Amino acid sequence: MTDTKMLKEMPKRIPVNGTFELTVRCNLHCKMCLFRHDDSENEEIMHNELSAAQWIDMARQAAEAGTGSLLITGGEPMLRPDFCEIWEGIYKIGFITELYTNATLVNDQIMETLRKFPPHKIGVTIYGASPETYEKVCGSASAFQKAIDGMHKLQELPSKMEFRTSIIKDNFHDINAMEELIHQSFGTQYQLINARMINRAVRGACADVDSCRLTPEDNIRLLFRRGIGYIKEKVGSDFDERYLHLQKRKNESPDNTIVPRLSFFGCDAGMKQYTITWNGELLGCQLLGAFKTNALNNGLLNAWNEYPYVIHISKPNKKCLQCENIEFCGSCAASRYAETGDINGLPEYACQDAAIIQHLMEQGGIKNAERNKL
Repeated sequence: MTDTKMLKEMPKRIPVNGTFELTVRCNLHCKMCLFRHDDSENEEIMHNELSAAQWIDMARQAAEAGTGSLLITGGEPMLRPDFCEIWEGIYKIGFITELYTNATLVNDQIMETLRKFPPHKIGVTIYGASPETYEKVCGSASAFQKAIDGMHKLQELPSKMEFRTSIIKDNFHDINAMEELIHQSFGTQYQLINARMINRAVRGACADVDSCRLTPEDNIRLLFRRGIGYIKEKVGSDFDERYLHLQKRKNESPDNTIVPRLSFFGCDAGMKQYTITWNGELLGCQLLGAFKTNALNNGLLNAWNEYPYVIHISKPNKKCLQCENIEFCGSCAASRYAETGDINGLPEYACQDAAIIQHLMEQGGIKNAERNKL
């Protein structure tokens, strides 16, 4: 449980940014999905999902509590037959709205609704540049063309559009082809946004991430190629990645004592942002299911106010605090929980990732020849 003294020292908590997870069901079967449950659970999940009326009421409560922006996501939110009713009801309350979708289920009814009530931003996921890759990653070759067609429809809206992906072993070879597809089909103004690190599945999801995610070495090649490589394209080939400023992640003073936290987890989770799950629970973020309150039964604001009192923060991992690679560590409380079951656990994958970056920076970064292997 959170220390009362710690709460008094914190800035005021205001639930500014919300995520509504309409469902964890999905029409695709992506190998690396953090949230999708096994299909055998779908009937029970559907039975316990919040209804359209409950989601709209939850949105009214969110507005009254101070929420200004809402992300609508899943699973695949468009899988719900009442998606249009939910979207319209939430939109009319007046939020800055964002929608995440795999774009395969965009139909005329959904487009009619979104034209009347356009999202401020749409994040579409793309997992390959061919039906063959979609078959390997998502379990459906036909989903490729459905996704491309849906993305073209969504591009007609006045919404800002982002293309997002998760790179695993089965689409690692497709990264350049995906970028080329996006530029040729949708415009060179779009960049493909890649998840920095793929974590293990959370909250009962069924993905076996360990079997499909990249090795730490390949993950770092991807990071350098898509991050620093992109910078070099813009500022010139003389750019040296060793000059890149990387924010230190240490949360300690010179005498190795812990500095009082101004947040629960070192981020906005539970401070400014929250997630309402498909069955009405309030989480600090969609990844972090360790601590939760009941927004459905107790109301959103009460659940928000109760949240600090269900958090149990274990002592920081001394090995992490003393690690020479901590400034390059890509883990957070949620990812550590996903990887180890403890928000201060030792995430082996992230440790290897950070060690490789440290070594590469000491050696002058990845050589062009290695980076171009992609």
